[in-house]
Amino acid sequence: MDKKDRVYKVLTQIVGDEKWVSNSPVDCWCYSYDMSFVRPKMPQYVVLPETVEEVQAIVRLANAEKLPIVPFTAGTNIGGLCIPEQGGIVVDLKRMDKIIKIDTESRYAIIEPGVSHAALAQELYKVKARFGWPVGPPSASVLAAAINHGIGGITGRYGLNSQQITSMEVILPTGETARVGSCAIRPDAWHSVFPLPRLDGLFQGWLGTTGIVTKLGIFIPPVPDYVHIGTFSAKDLTDMEKFMRNFSKYEYADDLTAISWWLSQVPIPYPFVEKPKGAPEWNGYCVLYGFTEKELENKVDTFNKVIASERKAGSSIDATDVPEESKKGRTQLPSQIVGSTKNYCKQGGGGISWPGTFTPSNKWTEVWEQWKDIYMNKLSPALSPAVRVTMYRGTHYGMLRLMTPFPRDRPAEEANAANGIVECLKVLLDAGGIPYKPPVAYQREINQRADPGYVDLIQKVKDMLDPNHIMNPGKYQVR
Repeated sequence: MDKKDRVYKVLTQIVGDEKWVSNSPVDCWCYSYDMSFVRPKMPQYVVLPETVEEVQAIVRLANAEKLPIVPFTAGTNIGGLCIPEQGGIVVDLKRMDKIIKIDTESRYAIIEPGVSHAALAQELYKVKARFGWPVGPPSASVLAAAINHGIGGITGRYGLNSQQITSMEVILPTGETARVGSCAIRPDAWHSVFPLPRLDGLFQGWLGTTGIVTKLGIFIPPVPDYVHIGTFSAKDLTDMEKFMRNFSKYEYADDLTAISWWLSQVPIPYPFVEKPKGAPEWNGYCVLYGFTEKELENKVDTFNKVIASERKAGSSIDATDVPEESKKGRTQLPSQIVGSTKNYCKQGGGGISWPGTFTPSNKWTEVWEQWKDIYMNKLSPALSPAVRVTMYRGTHYGMLRLMTPFPRDRPAEEANAANGIVECLKVLLDAGGIPYKPPVAYQREINQRADPGYVDLIQKVKDMLDPNHIMNPGKYQVR
């Protein structure tokens, strides 16, 4: 029996049924690509385990056979994160979809990797609890978003999805199980990663290169009784950023976001179209909650006072009035309206990616002006600068993201978009921004600029945890 058949047979024995394993080119092709510009790469096998023990056995097999292994959940990322750079086994975790516990008193839930935002939202809403729902597909994995520093509707107040992790269970690259956080000390305690050493950081932001997280504890704050959506516009990002920075210091907003005119068009115009004369370049919204009417009234009053103060100082910022229907996508998340990335790229032709970054807000305008120049003047065809900015936990830093649709069936235009994205990434790195969920092309740029000691430390951690270099190899461009 050759290696291909031997591995297939063992995988079938592990999961107990051939319907959960495939080495068919047709099935493997479905796991070889996403909506990004990253070139497809075929795995040799796809397997769908249902238990922790099955995941362990698969990892041990991969070590024995020196086969790469790539964790996969919903496959909704648009950065090539699950594309198997070196082939091997894609481990699709969608069958592991249990919501193990919801504790509304201690305010945490325990979930498996296959739990979608829609499924968790449905259960949390029953007990008036919530999580940081992303502006992304309801089918996306809650766990994957959390361990990869996803954003969400409560990150203005509580921070990134990863900052809401309370404990985790992980299968290490050599097959052992480890727990980190409070559940490591007592198996039924999943409330906090503090005050223990932050070993959970070994599995956050690593793009599946250090292990497979099989259970995750997450913070689930209650849903307040009162809500107000404040909307506003500005003629440029300079005025918009200053207003957002000044208002965010109160830390009143659960979500504080602005988008360029081009991103407010759904689908995003492809190729570039001119903004109508007189239309504001930027539109924004903030989500204000209160547990009492008086609390919410105070927040709304402060919002209005900050706008009035900015206008008195000569800013173009102004409150706007939008239909109630358009506000629903801001509070009824995960949203069917704006939540599908496919909605953004229909006009472009099925492809979409971004330079998505964490960047101090006082650098936003500097980067934005250069991004506009690249997209509108230096690419052929020119592309729409469809940018989103969001504050996190006050004024420390925020998200700056350039959504870019492109046609998948026209290679020259796809390459044009990919080149523009990478050029914008260089501008961002020069300004001190840090890309998140970086495709390999981004990682090369990051490593070239990184402190050598940082890159060496990444290598040492990888070598320690993954001595056979089987976990999603190639993603960090160090092993």
